Amino acid sequence: MRKLPLALALLVAAACGGSGSPASAQNVTMKEWEIKPTQLQLKAGTVTFAVKNGGAIEHDFAVEGVGKLDTLPAGESKRLTLTLAPGTYAILCTLAGHKEAGMHGTLVVSP
Repeated sequence: MRKLPLALALLVAAACGGSGSPASAQNVTMKEWEIKPTQLQLKAGTVTFAVKNGGAIEHDFAVEGVGKLDTLPAGESKRLTLTLAPGTYAILCTLAGHKEAGMHGTLVVSP
């Protein structure tokens, strides 16, 4: 199966969505021991996180309580598409000790 470029995937997701509003995209970079950006503000709805592991070891990416990516090897990128309701969420790497070392942030979703 071929992977679609991010722009095309977002266009298809927007066309297929029931609300008629386009999906938003958010780039996230992870490395020892940080997530950038650490503070995100988005509108409620469908969002695709384009997550890159810019570090030298494995990491994962999670929006706590909503969804997560599996382990992401060093130098690789993956996408995670979620539908977010208004609220405040933690974003983090869930691997043992990584959150405690600084790999966490906050996502605020407005209506």
